[in-house]
Amino acid sequence: MKANKGVNKFLESSGIILGIKDGKVLIQPNNSKLPNRNHFVVGGPGSFKTQSYIITNVLHEKKCSIVVTDPKGEVYEMTAEIKRKQGYEVHVINFDDMRYSDKYNCFDYVKKDRDATTVANTLVAAKNNPKNKDIWYNAQLSLLKALILYSIYEMKPENRNVTGVLNFLQEFDPEADETGISELDEQFMKLEKTHPARRAYELGFKKSVEKTRSSIIISLLTTIGDYVDDEVAKFTESSDFDLGEIGIRKIALYVIIPVMDSTWEGLINLFFNQTFQELYAVGAKNNTKLPQPVIFYLDEFPNLGRFDDYEKFLATCRGYGIACCTVLQNITQLQDKYGKEQAESILGNCGVKLCLGNVNDTTAEYFSRLAGKSTVKVDTGSNSLSSGEKGSSSASKSYSYTARNLINADEILTMNPNDSICIITGKHPIRLKKTKQFELFPSITKDYRVSQKDYKTVISEKKQEEFKELKKTDESIQEIKGLKPDIAVEVKEIEETQETFETEEMEEPDLIFETEETEETEETEETEETEENENNSDDVVKGFFSQKNNSHEE
Repeated sequence: MKANKGVNKFLESSGIILGIKDGKVLIQPNNSKLPNRNHFVVGGPGSFKTQSYIITNVLHEKKCSIVVTDPKGEVYEMTAEIKRKQGYEVHVINFDDMRYSDKYNCFDYVKKDRDATTVANTLVAAKNNPKNKDIWYNAQLSLLKALILYSIYEMKPENRNVTGVLNFLQEFDPEADETGISELDEQFMKLEKTHPARRAYELGFKKSVEKTRSSIIISLLTTIGDYVDDEVAKFTESSDFDLGEIGIRKIALYVIIPVMDSTWEGLINLFFNQTFQELYAVGAKNNTKLPQPVIFYLDEFPNLGRFDDYEKFLATCRGYGIACCTVLQNITQLQDKYGKEQAESILGNCGVKLCLGNVNDTTAEYFSRLAGKSTVKVDTGSNSLSSGEKGSSSASKSYSYTARNLINADEILTMNPNDSICIITGKHPIRLKKTKQFELFPSITKDYRVSQKDYKTVISEKKQEEFKELKKTDESIQEIKGLKPDIAVEVKEIEETQETFETEEMEEPDLIFETEETEETEETEETEETEENENNSDDVVKGFFSQKNNSHEE
């Protein structure tokens, strides 16, 4: 932890800003010696949580990839253009308005059979009570898992998504005929006995009582019925970039989430679970260290759903070069979602805890207790006066020493709105001034503001290549299976007509991706460079853009 020598000097550094102490900006650098760079930040409405912590740190970070949850989209609008000028590749996943978003298909990350279980379990749990895993819950889970595996192994690449599963259910009737076999059964029974999809189907849904099958199908359709919507279907049909790329090159990813609508809580939760999983996979290929360090700013954390192993992620992420900042309004939100014991474990894995004020009693008492006690000198009010034989006199007062809280809960509840309490593992508590972005970076977020409605999606080169390979592989498989149409002539017909038929190989067109590298893009880049040069006279802007072309230093 270091305090920068001046408020303006901090622009030359990189790290997580905590606040201002004695006129100096307190920053936890990327190479911090503390146990981790995980932060737990609480602040109620009006505590400047977004303005003094989230936006401030998104603007200041120049080396790490950034993943930030953005409940209203204002973080994107105020910082995205600045991140582009700092050399970041900007992406948006918009669960609130999917028209203005990169695409995200959760099936793209089903790389092992057990991944299908994770996807199915998350989607089913989002619409059903996971604490009540009755026959309907488990039957839905097993059927959805079988359908996911079928889509991954048997469907064309463009159909490997939730919409493809819905179309499959619509095409093949799950109702059994007089023989007791349904069209859906026939599709799975065509597969080899050891096929993962058939095994999941036979050992799950097919074992259910025939009378209950229609109810199970209806329950599943209710669970995934929201994906029928055209806008949702387009958003989830494929992925425009790979989540693992966040740990390979400098990316700023804004995850815009609905404020009042919990419809997509399950998909949002699955998105972050798969992001964690993909980053760990990238780290595993690079000696458990990401080529590009990553920092998460998870604002409104309870709205992301429940992560079963979140405390384990926090305990292990530092080794991979990941920092995670959990941001919410009060501790009771965390306890309600995870229970007191697991919430305590999550808190224990955060090296920095920051209270921004406007919290409830439970949160205030927690920080008061965490701050510890101090010894104070107390006047007992006892006085004595004595006179000597020769007219001399002496007086004495009595004092005692007692312990009291360094800061009481009521003092936290009535704390100055510009102050915050910072508690760092192994250090004494610190009272800080908040680092409001409009004071640290005056007017910069206004000058470079953009609209989330203007976002244009860009398919990454890696995803284009992956889809080409999938398409070629699928064509090869279909040809091997004999599904590719051939020009065939029976021998009998040849003898009768005495004609010779020549068969020609059918050429199938390659899938072509057009990368729009237009003059407009070049002009935009030239304009950005011009704007940067024009702003070099401004110290604040210079500090932002000085590291635009710098590569990350381990």
